[in-house]
Amino acid sequence: MIINKSQKKKRFLPMTAAALSISVLCATAAMASGTSTASIRPGKSTATGSTVTASGTTGSLKVSSAGPTFYVQGYAKREIDFWPDSTAASRTANPSQTVTSGFSATKSHQYYSQANTQSGATSIYGEAVTKVN
Repeated sequence: MIINKSQKKKRFLPMTAAALSISVLCATAAMASGTSTASIRPGKSTATGSTVTASGTTGSLKVSSAGPTFYVQGYAKREIDFWPDSTAASRTANPSQTVTSGFSATKSHQYYSQANTQSGATSIYGEAVTKVN
């Protein structure tokens, strides 16, 4: 006697894989951070980065100086429409030094980096990097 078993089709596998991929992408987007970088190059003494919007409540500021004898002062600034922008964090990096600092961000507000060095500095590389998430 021959028994004819029906074969089950695996049609739900592509749908399951697609749902899993979408959930991973959503989780990654929720954890994504915005980054603003202000880079000082030779001949300049100030720089300002682009604005990024905080999706969470944490932020960090990393300031580095690669200049031979000059420091870099870095700021994480919160953009305010009707008032001067406020400083969320600031650090000073001496030559050949990188320093970091954390700060509390406000969700949905915009932040940017600003870097300054001594006026008249001609051969300095430095940057301030602000990350918010």
